[in-house]
Amino acid sequence: MHLRHVCIEVPATETALGSNRKLLAIVATSDAYKEHTYDDAMVYLHGFPDMSVHPTKVDFASRVSAKLAEFWVHQNDRNNIFVTFNFAGVPGSDNELRFTDKLISIEVEDTIAVCKYIRAQLLRGNGKVHTVGLSTGAILGALLRDKHMSDTITVIAGLLDMTKGVHFDFTKNQLEQSEQRGWCWKEFYLVESCPLPKNVELSLDGIHSTTELTDANAPSKIFVRLDKDYIDEYYDGSLNILNSVSGSGLPPLLVIHGDADTDVPYANGEEIFAAAAEPKTFLSIPGANHMLSNSKHLKKALRAIGKHVAGI
Repeated sequence: MHLRHVCIEVPATETALGSNRKLLAIVATSDAYKEHTYDDAMVYLHGFPDMSVHPTKVDFASRVSAKLAEFWVHQNDRNNIFVTFNFAGVPGSDNELRFTDKLISIEVEDTIAVCKYIRAQLLRGNGKVHTVGLSTGAILGALLRDKHMSDTITVIAGLLDMTKGVHFDFTKNQLEQSEQRGWCWKEFYLVESCPLPKNVELSLDGIHSTTELTDANAPSKIFVRLDKDYIDEYYDGSLNILNSVSGSGLPPLLVIHGDADTDVPYANGEEIFAAAAEPKTFLSIPGANHMLSNSKHLKKALRAIGKHVAGI
């Protein structure tokens, strides 16, 4: 599999903030095919707090993105391309927007910009875009369904009700911090050799700030200041998953959920599937956890995704 870094621009004209930003992405193709345009593309949306692309190495930063890429580019008789990226504010994509200023609505803008880039720069003719999102990435995938940017959508460990989701992404203490201070310490996990997030306040314990951290001495788990605006979007109704998945003329939706998921309980997958309009498919994976960390569970999900995208 051949990998390369690319920088994808989100134009100022397509952002609520009115300023452009650049996203670090990785493009994967088979070693046998390295042309300029491809038959079909798959884009993977990572969760929160997480990343997909190593900021300093041409490599993936997560197991799911790596396995999905390997599966996709080796499909028989297709010249496929796989794209994943770090959302704005995540290391590698934090030159213009700090982690502290992240919003889910900004990540929707990022996703749309990446889909447009793929269609304009990487696909030939009637090439298709297939989007797969995990966890918070599944929220973004669901919100993308009515934007007519992707030909299929797959949501893994997703949900329907954002007001429930805030309690999956944030602890009681973090929500109290946010209410009292207007911000909270949000945990973030650094892959090996990953630089620290830029221009942000950091903590080692989620209580006290520190100025002692450097790229060289940072542990794998740190805490980063995140402003309350991120949490407010879970409640303000601006991110309406029900509206996004229940309209007419929407692309096929595949909902995948493990029944042993303790991070986003299984009932949430059932809820979004029940609310979604046809065409839709549900895959329940017995015993699977949130990250599908058992290889047989991930392989089952990959087979379902392959069947899902082949149906259009």
